[in-house]
Amino acid sequence: MKAKILDMLQLQDKLNKKINENWREIRIKEDFARATWIECAELVDSLPWKWWKKQEADMDNVKIEVVDIWHFIMSYILIDYEDVGDAAKSSAIDMFLRGINEDFHNINISGEYINHYLGEIDKYRKIIFLAERVAEGFLKENLEEGIFFFGLLVKNTMSFDELYFLYIGKNILNHIRQEKGYNKGEYKKLINGLEDNQYLFKIVKEIKSRDELECKIREAFEELHN
Repeated sequence: MKAKILDMLQLQDKLNKKINENWREIRIKEDFARATWIECAELVDSLPWKWWKKQEADMDNVKIEVVDIWHFIMSYILIDYEDVGDAAKSSAIDMFLRGINEDFHNINISGEYINHYLGEIDKYRKIIFLAERVAEGFLKENLEEGIFFFGLLVKNTMSFDELYFLYIGKNILNHIRQEKGYNKGEYKKLINGLEDNQYLFKIVKEIKSRDELECKIREAFEELHN
């Protein structure tokens, strides 16, 4: 698991440098905290919380949003570390792993929050509660609290290996977006009425080999954009 976390951190650092080589000098933690809580809100909007209208849960999009949140959390961590290997060994990553493993021993997290989590039996309300705690943690710039609840959020939405594989796919898509002018407003995110994330999710579900993934994603998006 730790080798895959290191791999994801390295890929995130590489993507950030593609956007701007000096990203650590021009970005601040508040940028990534804001991006994190906004993505949490988008995740919540994929679940049936609106009591005044009929809604269906979109768990595929929930998973995409979890991966998007992970991009910004990793960036929040990486901003403090020139050496990505040091980031992988940080207390923040330990807290993430504790969340995934539901390790509540000797942890400086509100007992009320832990009891709420353990007592919530509705799947969607539990996911919403966790997303809100992640957002709250980053609004307070309390990294350890935010990332602990993010680990719990991952546990309750997908397997770690699914997070890893979907992150790899989304990382490739983000490189394609940059190459096709995303930061200049030239990239078309909607293709034939569907978001590029939806096409990505279909491809990732069909491909089981990481080595094959980039080739298939690039091939598919070249065809979709032509």
